[in-house]
Amino acid sequence: DEACTISIVHDLLRETIVETGQRPHLVAHGFSGIVASLFASQYPELIQSLTLLSVDTTTANQWSSHYHAMRSQLPCSRSRLLEHLTSLLFESKEPKVYSALARIMAKCLDTNFITSSLVSHELNRSLTMTSVPTLVMNGDNDFVVDRKAEERWSTKLKPGDCYVSVPKSRHFFHFHHPEITVQRINAFLDMIPTTSSLEWTSRNLLSTQANNS
Repeated sequence: DEACTISIVHDLLRETIVETGQRPHLVAHGFSGIVASLFASQYPELIQSLTLLSVDTTTANQWSSHYHAMRSQLPCSRSRLLEHLTSLLFESKEPKVYSALARIMAKCLDTNFITSSLVSHELNRSLTMTSVPTLVMNGDNDFVVDRKAEERWSTKLKPGDCYVSVPKSRHFFHFHHPEITVQRINAFLDMIPTTSSLEWTSRNLLSTQANNS
C-alpha cells in the first residue's frame, strides 16, 4: 500500500549499488527496462552497461498500457481480454497456458508498479541516449514493441551500442528463446572493459549525501 514513483525506485537502486561498492550490468525487460534506462541516464557512473529487452523508445508503449487501451474500447470482461492479450504476447499451442498466464498478468496489474490506467498514462516521454554501453533486444513479431522500434532506436543509440531483432519472436522472447538471448547478451558484455569497482564513486556519493543532510 506504500506510494511508489520511479524516483523512489531509482533511490533504492542507487543505495543498493553504492552499498555493494560494485558497478553492475543492468539487464531489464519491459517497463523495468524503461526504469533502468532512465536510471542509466541519471546515474551513468554507477553502472557498467545497460541491456534492454522488449523496450521501445516511447515510454508509454508497454503491455499494461495496451491492456488499458483495449479495456477502455472493447466491451468484454477483464479475464477474457487478458487471455486474448496473452495470445499476442506469448507463444503457445495450449489454450490452458494462456488462461494460466492471464491470471498471472491480472495479478501483475493489481500488484506491480505500472504507470497506465483506464483514464491516463502518467509516463509518456521518449527515452534519451545514455553514455553507458547499451544493448537493445526486441522481438520482430512483438505486439507491444513494433518493428519500427528499430528505426526509432537508431536515433538514440551511439557508436558501439547494439540493436538486435530476434526473429519470429514476441514480447517475452527471452522466455521462449533463452539460448539466443543469453548468447547475444554475453557477446555484448564480452566487449565491455571490466571496471566494476565503485570505491571512488561510492565515497564521493556518500560524502555528497552527508553534506546535503
